[in-house]
Amino acid sequence: MKAFIRALKWALYTILFLIVAGIGVSRFIVLRDSDADLMDEFSQQRIKPSIHRYQVGDRTIRFMETPADTTKPTIIFVHGAPSSLSFFNKFFADTNLVNHAQLVSVDRPGYGYSDFGRVETSIVRQAELLQPLIDRYKKAPFLVVIGSSYGGSVSARLAMNNPNVIDHVVFVSSALGPGLERTYGISHWIDKPPLRWLVSPFLLLANDEKLAHRKALMDILPDWPNITASITMLHGQRDDLVYPTNVRFARQHLVNADVKEFILPENRHDIVFNKREYMTDIILDILSKWHIQHKPKDMVQQQTTVPVEKGS
Repeated sequence: MKAFIRALKWALYTILFLIVAGIGVSRFIVLRDSDADLMDEFSQQRIKPSIHRYQVGDRTIRFMETPADTTKPTIIFVHGAPSSLSFFNKFFADTNLVNHAQLVSVDRPGYGYSDFGRVETSIVRQAELLQPLIDRYKKAPFLVVIGSSYGGSVSARLAMNNPNVIDHVVFVSSALGPGLERTYGISHWIDKPPLRWLVSPFLLLANDEKLAHRKALMDILPDWPNITASITMLHGQRDDLVYPTNVRFARQHLVNADVKEFILPENRHDIVFNKREYMTDIILDILSKWHIQHKPKDMVQQQTTVPVEKGS
């Protein structure tokens, strides 16, 4: 019996050590690229993005954009948590995509180089801080916002606030319904000292947003009917972090929007990483349909190939 108790103690000590060590290592994780790193990454491309910042009161927001073209649609990418605008770098390296649209990605408040470490848990306020981006591109012939995970929550709010400006929203693994996501028990531990003192600011941002997310989504719940943009939803059927029931929630509340959904049976919360080309095909199909609708009739008749939609 004593040997069993001794072994149990050592097991508990080992688990505690691994937790503390893992948290300690997390302090060195930032997952963000400096301006110089980004410019170096895209230095060999023909179409190179540029990096900018703007101010809203005492808040700084950093964003990256490819060159403007008044004839092309504009696509704004909004990342999840924890992350930064670098999450979408591979899209900026996709020549087929950058040839068809101006691409924009943004560090959400507190992430990347948008006042790194300064959390903002209100979706309403985050959308206010990103509104200058919408204003910057509101004259684009076709404006698309793509939100991944928590970025989908913010994208939804932007669409609520700009029903006559944003034309299409793509929700990718997006957390949209209050409570329709997993919150791990350790999130509550990390929220309090002493563990809070050990965790990286980068992970604390995500944790603070996670614990406040239900209330933040409840705050915008009455405004879902304001969304009139067309909607495309991509979600993994096996997503056990942001549940697939978010798709059903969105369909029920998007009463004034056309909705199309793509449920990927083998995917979890990994679509941007593991299905990037599939995601790009869907984006290009959205752009193609818009382009056809705005062509003169004689040019539409000459169109021989249209990207085929993949199963929903």
